[in-house]
Amino acid sequence: MRNRPTDNENERGAVLLTTLLLMTIMAAITVSIVDNIRFSIRRTANLQMQAQLDWYARGGEAFSQNLLKTYSGQQSKLAQMIVAQVPVEFPFEDGGIRILIHDANNCFNLNTLADEKNAQQNRKNFERLLGVLDFDASDATKLSSSIQDWVDTDNIPGPAGAESLEYSNISPPYKAANRLMIDVSELRAIAGISEVIYQRLAPFVCSYDNTDLPRLNLNTLKPEQAPLLANVLGGAEGLVAAKEVIAGRPLAGYGSVDQVWNMQSIQDLELKGSGKGQVTVTSDMVRLDIIVQYQDQVRKQVSTFEIGGVNDARLVSRRRVY
Repeated sequence: MRNRPTDNENERGAVLLTTLLLMTIMAAITVSIVDNIRFSIRRTANLQMQAQLDWYARGGEAFSQNLLKTYSGQQSKLAQMIVAQVPVEFPFEDGGIRILIHDANNCFNLNTLADEKNAQQNRKNFERLLGVLDFDASDATKLSSSIQDWVDTDNIPGPAGAESLEYSNISPPYKAANRLMIDVSELRAIAGISEVIYQRLAPFVCSYDNTDLPRLNLNTLKPEQAPLLANVLGGAEGLVAAKEVIAGRPLAGYGSVDQVWNMQSIQDLELKGSGKGQVTVTSDMVRLDIIVQYQDQVRKQVSTFEIGGVNDARLVSRRRVY
């Protein structure tokens, strides 16, 4: 027969179990503390990285502002920089900054559709642009009406348009903005605009905090932006003339709008001065794409500057692009 354990043996067993339990708890606490420290270190490193990227982007913006001030009184050189699309690059250890300059007015401001006094006229103008971009007439009507309903202030749907009632039936439901569009990306929330349609529209449209239609700069339009000028020249029938204007542009640019309107291809369109007020030969608004690459991180910032007189370039907006 086995001997029963003594009290001392029972106490030693209890102490051993208690010790093992305490060691297990301490080990678990230690692992948790180490994980928290590791996470804190990684988070701090990420915050420092993001701050560094921000400072690099701001540095690129500050340089660009000084550059724009230098060329603000030299429209010909500024136009050549925009047309060339050669990035300004600043390499540094483990990365670099790349800056591209665009004319911010070479686009159709979607917020013009919110102008109640000229609602119908502006919608027809946009539909004409859609026609130049090879959209079907019925699709153009639906798109222009839906966008107009998105940016106007009422809840009454236009012809083939969409207001809050239609969006309320979507899962999850939402309402029409009924205010000026803040960013072109809002198009993806509008009825009838798929990703494919959005990609077709995005290069030709913009959204400013007003209902004005920007004047196209004849000296900075790119060949792929010919549809914008064709729209000013009356629509699809003006596309050939628009391409000729851009392709035949002198290196120093056109000296005046009259120089372009006197071209034979423009005269043949018999515009009788129509559209002349929608174009210019100077830039008063530019957009900068500032791309920062540092180690394995990339940051893109879009900054818009208003150009006034000589040595005048004022920051209008900046936003980070994800």
